[in-house]
Amino acid sequence: MKKKTSFNADRLIGLSAILISLLTLFIFLYQTNLLKEQSRLSVRPRLTFSKTINKTVTMSATDSVSSVRINLSLTVRNDGLGPAIVQSNNILDKGQRYDNIITFFDEVYPKLKEYGVFSQVTELKVGEAVPASETIGLFTYEYNQNREDEIKEYLNITESYEFPFAILIEYSSMYEEKWVVNSNIEGEHPKQLD
Repeated sequence: MKKKTSFNADRLIGLSAILISLLTLFIFLYQTNLLKEQSRLSVRPRLTFSKTINKTVTMSATDSVSSVRINLSLTVRNDGLGPAIVQSNNILDKGQRYDNIITFFDEVYPKLKEYGVFSQVTELKVGEAVPASETIGLFTYEYNQNREDEIKEYLNITESYEFPFAILIEYSSMYEEKWVVNSNIEGEHPKQLD
């Protein structure tokens, strides 16, 4: 004789409770994962380079232009939400890598000091944090516009405000995600590294 199984109310309530518990566990794990991702994204840094060119015109007593002074600055800004922790800071010039911007100009382009003056040179050190919304001036070079052709010839460039070298900054977030950004690629988004 076959025994017939019947679903009574107790079994139905028990199975429903198990199903609800499993769904609750799944939703809890999904929400935890979302919160973890949101937390990671809320401290993501984003370094960008910016070139600034200022011209200062000096007038003589007879209202004629006596000189035009050019200030060329390169800055790095953290447009992200969290601090950018510098992992490396290199200058790439003609296939050579240099790790110190301060000595780079003296070693590679010493004649630049004959044409103008570096009024500011800042070295980003490994481990240094660039806070969110912070801008750091890497260098400012000042020269008279009448020396511009000499500078272009010395640097072997065609445009007045381009650099024959690139500054590469590798940085990470607090969650140790890493990116690299290149100073010579305008509007470049930082490339994420593995």
